[in-house]
Amino acid sequence: MDAGLTILRVGGIDCATVKDEYFNSIRRFCNVSDCFLAGNFDFENLSSGGGKGGDLLSRTLDGKYIVKQLNGCDSKSLLEKEFLKSYVDLVSSGSSFICKIVAVFLHPKLGNFLAMINCLPTHVESWSGIFDVKGTADDKVLVEDGTRVPEVHKRCWNLKWMLSEAIGCEKCVPTQRRRYIAGKKTAYRIPLYVTKDQKVEILNSLDEALTLFEQYGLMDYSMIIGIFRPPPSTTASELLRLSSLPNCKAYLSQHCGDTTVIYFGLIDFLQAWTGAKKCASVMKTCCAPAPISTISPKKYARQFRKFFQWKLRGVAHDVISSARSHDSLISSKTATCTFFDEVDELKATVGWLHEKLARVESRITELEK
Repeated sequence: MDAGLTILRVGGIDCATVKDEYFNSIRRFCNVSDCFLAGNFDFENLSSGGGKGGDLLSRTLDGKYIVKQLNGCDSKSLLEKEFLKSYVDLVSSGSSFICKIVAVFLHPKLGNFLAMINCLPTHVESWSGIFDVKGTADDKVLVEDGTRVPEVHKRCWNLKWMLSEAIGCEKCVPTQRRRYIAGKKTAYRIPLYVTKDQKVEILNSLDEALTLFEQYGLMDYSMIIGIFRPPPSTTASELLRLSSLPNCKAYLSQHCGDTTVIYFGLIDFLQAWTGAKKCASVMKTCCAPAPISTISPKKYARQFRKFFQWKLRGVAHDVISSARSHDSLISSKTATCTFFDEVDELKATVGWLHEKLARVESRITELEK
């Protein structure tokens, strides 16, 4: 294991690294430069992530990385030597959904931060949906039909609001709150259509991560899910693009004429099963809507796995398999060709693809009317 860096340039500030011999290994595996944050981040952009923890976070200027404040509890979980070894080994296998942390550093005034690779790609301009999913009542929609859905939480001092929700009356509940609540139900219920083989692969990869989390007593993690529907004319380019995104786990498939690319990433996995969480579990069991997130690591892992066994519907068709016979054609392209050059040449030699795309174009036209 390489020694790593002692100083990391973050924006215009030199920050001391923390246990960089481990994170340096992940950077090497993911082909991340040691200067990936130099000139690519501004601490002035930090803001609360919107979650219950309130930790500061921000994306880098290119959107490829997320820098997040590392609180004491998370720091203790992440920087434990045995966990770090297991974590590095798993994410370096290339098959894990777990988000890849590529640096931990100490800001001279603001404390510890981690930098991780964004689980979602930057080339998608409009997402059909982005979901933060736990398989509990805490699930939520982050983006719906290209529009961000703001989090609007209940306020204990607004008695009319709370009473209206309790009795199922929306009269006193603001519109944005109603949309947020509807989004939570959507995030929990919406099925994910993948092929049978993709479902097996996803669940196997998930099992590896859940074994790690359970072994080190971690819970309350989420799966970030991004659903992208590529325009019919770009489906072929998405086939090529997916192979060039090794740090994003994505699955392309087609169901009932609807072609989707679904991205997955396991995030927020550093929460330990502390005394405070145990007390909160007792209270939520009595008062909070089920299923709850605050349960022991063993129960949480079992609940999480069972939920995705149900949520993933292995009935879609494999779009990629139809193009596998043409791998030799794709590999013969020169490194200087752009994606769009490759797509143009591919279209000229694989006319069979047009027949499949016609059904998708028809479906898109119907939806746009």
